Amino acid sequence: MKKAKFGLLIWMLLILFNATAHGATFGYFPDVPNNADYAEAVNFIAELGIIKGDEYGNFNPDKTITRAEFAAMMCRFYGVENEVLAITKSSFTDVPSSHWACGYVTKAVELGFVSGYGDGKFGPADTLTYEQAVKVLVCILRYNDVAIELGGYPNGYVEIAKDLGIINDIEINKLIKG
Repeated sequence: MKKAKFGLLIWMLLILFNATAHGATFGYFPDVPNNADYAEAVNFIAELGIIKGDEYGNFNPDKTITRAEFAAMMCRFYGVENEVLAITKSSFTDVPSSHWACGYVTKAVELGFVSGYGDGKFGPADTLTYEQAVKVLVCILRYNDVAIELGGYPNGYVEIAKDLGIINDIEINKLIKG
Protein backbone atom coordinates (compact mmCIF):
# COMPACT_ATOMS: atom_id res chain seq x y z
CA MET A 1 0.00 0.00 0.00
CA LYS A 2 1.37 3.41 -1.01
CA LYS A 3 1.80 6.01 1.70
CA ALA A 4 -0.34 8.57 -0.10
CA LYS A 5 -3.26 6.10 -0.31
CA PHE A 6 -2.81 5.21 3.36
CA GLY A 7 -2.90 8.90 4.26
CA LEU A 8 -6.28 9.20 2.61
CA LEU A 9 -7.58 6.13 4.48
CA ILE A 10 -6.49 7.55 7.84
CA TRP A 11 -8.04 10.88 6.96
CA MET A 12 -11.34 9.11 6.23
CA LEU A 13 -11.07 7.29 9.56
CA LEU A 14 -10.60 10.61 11.34
CA ILE A 15 -13.67 11.97 9.58
CA LEU A 16 -15.61 8.96 10.88
CA PHE A 17 -14.43 9.96 14.37
CA ASN A 18 -15.70 13.50 13.62
CA ALA A 19 -12.25 15.07 13.66
CA THR A 20 -12.04 18.09 11.45
CA ALA A 21 -9.41 18.15 8.75
CA HIS A 22 -10.09 21.66 7.54
CA GLY A 23 -7.29 24.15 7.85
CA ALA A 24 -4.46 21.62 7.93
CA THR A 25 -1.11 23.33 7.75
CA PHE A 26 0.71 22.77 4.48
CA GLY A 27 4.42 22.29 4.03
CA TYR A 28 5.14 19.50 6.50
CA PHE A 29 7.06 17.54 3.91
CA PRO A 30 9.13 18.96 1.04
CA ASP A 31 8.12 16.04 -1.22
CA VAL A 32 4.36 16.61 -0.81
CA PRO A 33 3.27 19.32 -3.26
CA ASN A 34 0.51 21.56 -1.88
CA ASN A 35 -1.59 20.83 -4.98
CA ALA A 36 -1.40 17.02 -4.62
CA ASP A 37 -4.84 15.50 -4.06
CA TYR A 38 -3.53 13.81 -0.91
CA ALA A 39 -1.70 16.89 0.49
CA GLU A 40 -4.41 18.03 2.92
CA ALA A 41 -4.84 14.52 4.32
CA VAL A 42 -1.10 13.94 4.71
CA ASN A 43 -0.50 17.32 6.32
CA PHE A 44 -3.43 16.86 8.68
CA ILE A 45 -2.28 13.48 9.98
CA ALA A 46 1.27 14.87 10.25
CA GLU A 47 -0.11 17.76 12.29
CA LEU A 48 -1.68 15.19 14.64
CA GLY A 49 1.67 13.42 14.97
CA ILE A 50 0.43 10.17 13.41
CA ILE A 51 3.03 10.20 10.64
CA LYS A 52 6.58 11.45 10.67
CA GLY A 53 9.10 12.09 7.95
CA ASP A 54 12.18 10.06 7.20
CA GLU A 55 15.66 11.12 8.32
CA TYR A 56 15.59 13.85 5.63
CA GLY A 57 12.13 15.11 6.54
CA ASN A 58 10.46 13.54 3.50
CA PHE A 59 7.15 11.69 3.42
CA ASN A 60 7.95 9.56 0.33
CA PRO A 61 4.36 9.32 -0.97
CA ASP A 62 5.19 6.71 -3.62
CA LYS A 63 7.00 4.42 -1.22
CA THR A 64 5.11 1.52 0.33
CA ILE A 65 4.40 1.29 4.06
CA THR A 66 6.07 -1.46 6.03
CA ARG A 67 4.28 -3.42 8.71
CA ALA A 68 6.54 -1.82 11.35
CA GLU A 69 5.75 1.70 10.10
CA PHE A 70 2.06 0.86 10.17
CA ALA A 71 2.28 -0.42 13.75
CA ALA A 72 3.95 2.86 14.74
CA MET A 73 1.28 4.95 13.01
CA MET A 74 -1.54 3.00 14.65
CA CYS A 75 0.01 3.42 18.10
CA ARG A 76 0.35 7.18 17.50
CA PHE A 77 -3.23 7.33 16.20
CA TYR A 78 -4.49 5.53 19.28
CA GLY A 79 -2.44 7.79 21.60
CA VAL A 80 -0.29 5.14 23.27
CA GLU A 81 3.15 6.33 22.19
CA ASN A 82 4.23 6.97 25.81
CA GLU A 83 3.42 3.35 26.69
CA VAL A 84 5.41 2.20 23.66
CA LEU A 85 8.57 3.85 24.94
CA ALA A 86 8.58 1.61 28.04
CA ILE A 87 8.42 -1.63 26.04
CA THR A 88 11.77 -3.34 25.54
CA LYS A 89 10.83 -6.90 24.57
CA SER A 90 9.13 -8.47 21.60
CA SER A 91 7.69 -11.93 21.18
CA PHE A 92 8.81 -12.03 17.53
CA THR A 93 12.17 -13.42 16.49
CA ASP A 94 12.52 -10.86 13.70
CA VAL A 95 11.79 -7.85 15.95
CA PRO A 96 14.63 -7.78 18.50
CA SER A 97 14.64 -5.28 21.36
CA SER A 98 17.13 -3.19 19.38
CA HIS A 99 14.70 -2.75 16.46
CA TRP A 100 13.34 0.82 16.23
CA ALA A 101 9.75 -0.48 16.14
CA CYS A 102 9.97 -3.10 18.91
CA GLY A 103 7.69 -1.19 21.29
CA TYR A 104 5.29 -0.16 18.52
CA VAL A 105 4.92 -3.71 17.21
CA THR A 106 4.46 -5.17 20.69
CA LYS A 107 1.83 -2.58 21.65
CA ALA A 108 0.01 -2.82 18.30
CA VAL A 109 -0.23 -6.61 18.74
CA GLU A 110 -1.41 -6.17 22.34
CA LEU A 111 -4.16 -3.79 21.14
CA GLY A 112 -5.18 -6.23 18.39
CA PHE A 113 -4.28 -3.91 15.50
CA VAL A 114 -1.84 -6.33 13.94
CA SER A 115 -0.63 -9.87 14.43
CA GLY A 116 2.30 -12.02 13.48
CA TYR A 117 2.44 -14.68 10.83
CA GLY A 118 2.00 -17.56 13.26
CA ASP A 119 5.57 -18.79 12.90
CA GLY A 120 7.11 -16.51 15.53
CA LYS A 121 7.76 -13.78 12.97
CA PHE A 122 6.13 -10.41 12.38
CA GLY A 123 7.76 -9.28 9.13
CA PRO A 124 8.53 -5.68 10.15
CA ALA A 125 10.09 -4.82 6.78
CA ASP A 126 7.33 -6.52 4.77
CA THR A 127 5.06 -4.26 2.77
CA LEU A 128 1.67 -3.65 4.36
CA THR A 129 -1.06 -5.04 2.14
CA TYR A 130 -4.30 -3.21 1.44
CA GLU A 131 -6.26 -6.05 3.08
CA GLN A 132 -4.17 -5.77 6.25
CA ALA A 133 -4.78 -2.01 6.44
CA VAL A 134 -8.52 -2.49 5.93
CA LYS A 135 -8.61 -5.09 8.71
CA VAL A 136 -6.89 -2.75 11.16
CA LEU A 137 -9.17 0.18 10.35
CA VAL A 138 -12.22 -2.05 10.87
CA CYS A 139 -10.77 -3.28 14.19
CA ILE A 140 -10.10 0.28 15.37
CA LEU A 141 -13.74 1.07 14.68
CA ARG A 142 -14.62 -1.95 16.85
CA TYR A 143 -16.29 -4.04 14.16
CA ASN A 144 -13.92 -7.00 14.52
CA ASP A 145 -16.58 -9.42 15.83
CA VAL A 146 -18.99 -8.50 13.05
CA ALA A 147 -16.24 -8.94 10.44
CA ILE A 148 -15.47 -12.40 11.82
CA GLU A 149 -19.17 -13.31 11.58
CA LEU A 150 -19.09 -12.18 7.92
CA GLY A 151 -16.26 -14.54 7.07
CA GLY A 152 -13.21 -13.11 8.80
CA TYR A 153 -10.05 -12.11 6.99
CA PRO A 154 -10.11 -10.63 4.43
CA ASN A 155 -13.70 -10.81 3.10
CA GLY A 156 -15.55 -9.97 6.33
CA TYR A 157 -13.34 -6.94 6.95
CA VAL A 158 -13.69 -5.76 3.37
CA GLU A 159 -17.49 -6.03 3.62
CA ILE A 160 -17.59 -3.96 6.82
CA ALA A 161 -15.22 -1.36 5.32
CA LYS A 162 -17.48 -1.10 2.28
CA ASP A 163 -20.59 -0.71 4.48
CA LEU A 164 -18.86 2.04 6.48
CA GLY A 165 -17.78 3.85 3.31
CA ILE A 166 -14.05 3.39 3.96
CA ILE A 167 -13.61 1.63 0.63
CA ASN A 168 -15.72 1.46 -2.52
CA ASP A 169 -16.57 -1.10 -5.21
CA ILE A 170 -13.61 -0.08 -7.39
CA GLU A 171 -11.19 -0.75 -4.55
CA ILE A 172 -12.91 -4.05 -3.74
CA ASN A 173 -12.50 -5.16 -7.38
CA LYS A 174 -8.79 -4.36 -7.12
CA LEU A 175 -8.57 -6.51 -3.98
CA ILE A 176 -10.29 -9.43 -5.68
CA LYS A 177 -8.13 -9.21 -8.82
CA GLY A 178 -4.95 -8.75 -6.81
